[in-house]
Amino acid sequence: MDLSSASKGNIHSYRMLLNKVTIDHTDYSLHGTRTITMPRGASTLQITPEIINYSTSEPYVCYYMEDYKGGEKTTVLQSELNSILYTALSAGSHKFHLSILDEPNGKVIEEIVYDVVKETEIYDHAWFKAFFFVELMFITIWFTWFITRKLTARTMELQKREIALAKEQVRMGNETILAIARTVDAKDANTSEHSVRVAEYSVLIAERLGYSEEAIENLRKTALLHDIGKIGIPDSVLNKPDRLTDEEYAVMKSHVTRGAEILKDFTLVTNVHEGVLYHHERYDGSGYASGLSGKDIPETARIVGVADAFDAMTANRVYRKKLNLDYVISELKNGRGKQFDPDITNIMLDLIAEGKIDVNKLYEEGN
Repeated sequence: MDLSSASKGNIHSYRMLLNKVTIDHTDYSLHGTRTITMPRGASTLQITPEIINYSTSEPYVCYYMEDYKGGEKTTVLQSELNSILYTALSAGSHKFHLSILDEPNGKVIEEIVYDVVKETEIYDHAWFKAFFFVELMFITIWFTWFITRKLTARTMELQKREIALAKEQVRMGNETILAIARTVDAKDANTSEHSVRVAEYSVLIAERLGYSEEAIENLRKTALLHDIGKIGIPDSVLNKPDRLTDEEYAVMKSHVTRGAEILKDFTLVTNVHEGVLYHHERYDGSGYASGLSGKDIPETARIVGVADAFDAMTANRVYRKKLNLDYVISELKNGRGKQFDPDITNIMLDLIAEGKIDVNKLYEEGN
């Protein structure tokens, strides 16, 4: 694509060329079109514009992408213009602007605009999010129906049938939540049954803290759903075997807020959003996403945080083998009062020392 123009009364003359772009290290020809199409799952877009200057002075070049970092504009001299890299563009339509200016922040002499269309991931579709929401709401409706139903003077046989139906609904609810957790784990190539193990560790800790059966069951389901927000993280970020860039890490961290948004209206599990939103907070306040510290972090999230970190260290990942248990124990001790709640960490260490949590046995059983 090329454009040329002359400013009134001057001898400025420019041509802006953009014949190809690079998407995830693969070059694509534009073939004279002003539309750049990115396949779903693509993580990087590199634009290398070429400015041919027939004038007697060096112009300023301004470029920006609408809806990317607030549409922040960059202005450089023509000689300073290099390749332009965009990472983690959201799915949907964007517009890339390239302009010639007469001076910094000055008048636009010439501008060209390209439509950038990133194809949507399956989890970007409203129907996909609605599927999970409908599943969860279905369970909630059935439980509400049973709990709010008044006992009547019907026969003992009818009461037995109602009890049997309630047990079946509980079983269906548990299986659905477990299926969702395993769907999340399956999306992440770094994990296998991660959410199930985190739930098991969390329950053991809660038992030592004297939780009631109902509270333990709520915690178990919360732990199973703690990573549900990863449904909305692109596979290119979630399963990247190399170190994440700052931009990619920011996308990865957003799984806690995405998960809380998905479960904000989910009433089947009490305060489930707290465990989802705050399980990456740190006891010293250096975590995310809200920077909470100490007892301001809900206890459910503090329990899941310790269990999640322990499983992350003791599980095999794409980029490394599981860590030695002695090293993991030292990391728990070093993080006591910094990353982790000290009381909960002590309980975890006791469970390991007593053999209640036996990583080797757990993985043998899993195999």
